[in-house]
Amino acid sequence: MKRVLGCIRRADERFNMIREGDRICVGVSGGKDSLLLMYALKLYQNFCRNSFEICGVMLDLGLTGEDTSAVSAYAEKIGVPFDVIKTDIGDVVFNIRKESNPCAMCAKLRRGALNNAALERGCNVVALGHNREDVLETFFLSLLYESRLNTFGPVTYMTRKKVTLIRPLIFLPEKHALGVAKKLELPVMKPNCEVAGKTKREDMKAILAYFNSIVPDADQRILNALTETGKYNLWHNLRLPPEASTPDMYLPGNKADE
Repeated sequence: MKRVLGCIRRADERFNMIREGDRICVGVSGGKDSLLLMYALKLYQNFCRNSFEICGVMLDLGLTGEDTSAVSAYAEKIGVPFDVIKTDIGDVVFNIRKESNPCAMCAKLRRGALNNAALERGCNVVALGHNREDVLETFFLSLLYESRLNTFGPVTYMTRKKVTLIRPLIFLPEKHALGVAKKLELPVMKPNCEVAGKTKREDMKAILAYFNSIVPDADQRILNALTETGKYNLWHNLRLPPEASTPDMYLPGNKADE
C-alpha cells in the first residue's frame, strides 16, 4: 500500500486535488481500481495535509446477475459510508438506444448519475479510479481515432454541476494495482457487460504491450512526456521569421517546401 499512497500523494500535491473540507464521493464500479481507491483514500485521511470526508457510491446499471453485497460489506468493514443506486442505464444503452458504440453512451450516463448522487450526499468532489494505463490508452484512442493529442485530466471542474472530478491513481501502474488488490483480497466483481473485453481500449492495451516489449518502461516514458508539458515542441510553437504570416506556409505541399 505504500506505493499506492505515494502515488496518491504525488497526484494530490502535483495537481492540488484535495482541499481542506472537501467531501469526496468515490465512484465504485466493483473493479480493482475503484475498490483500491476507496480503501486508499480512507487511509490517506490519516496523513493528508488537508482534512476531508469520503463516501462511496456504486451504480447498479440494471444488468442481470449483479450482486453488490460483497462490496457493500467491504465498505462497511473499512468504515466508508456506501450506497448502491439502482439505474436503468443498461436498458437504455443496449435495449432502447441499441447503441453501436455503447461504451461512450454508458460512460456519459454513468457520469451524470454519479455527479447527481454526489450532490445529493453533499459532496463537492467525485473521485474515479483511473490508473496510469487508463491515461495512456485514452491518449492513443484520441490520437488514432480522433487525430488529436488528448487524454483525460487529473482534475476537471464541471461548471454545470459545480463538482470537481479527480483521478488520484493516475501515477499508479495497473500491474501494481492488480497485485495490491489480490494481496488485500478486495471483493472485485467480474465484468458484467456483453462488450467487456471487446472494445477498442483492448487494442490500445496491445499497442502499449508492444511498445513495452521493444522499449523498457515505454509506458512510464509516455506518461512522463504527457506530464512534462514544458518540454512540448509541437508545430503550434514554431518560431517563424517576420515575413511568415502563417505556419501553413511550412506544411507539406506548400512553396516553402519546394
